[in-house]
Amino acid sequence: MDPVSTSQIEETMLELKKDFTIIIVTHNMQQASRSSDWTAFMHQGQLIEFNQTADFFMNPREQKTADYLSGKFG
Repeated sequence: MDPVSTSQIEETMLELKKDFTIIIVTHNMQQASRSSDWTAFMHQGQLIEFNQTADFFMNPREQKTADYLSGKFG
């Protein structure tokens, strides 16, 4: 999506999450960090890590997560 559409959708999600639980699937790490309270990393159908978003991005518990976030994974 273009940046304007992405921004509008994220604004809508932020408003909706006050009253609803929203689950999104994305490969866009910037979007996940901006719009989620909790983040999960899955690989080949297995949950590798689930944590509060700030902790997930700033201090990943699992090496696979750290490698993915740094671009060393894949």
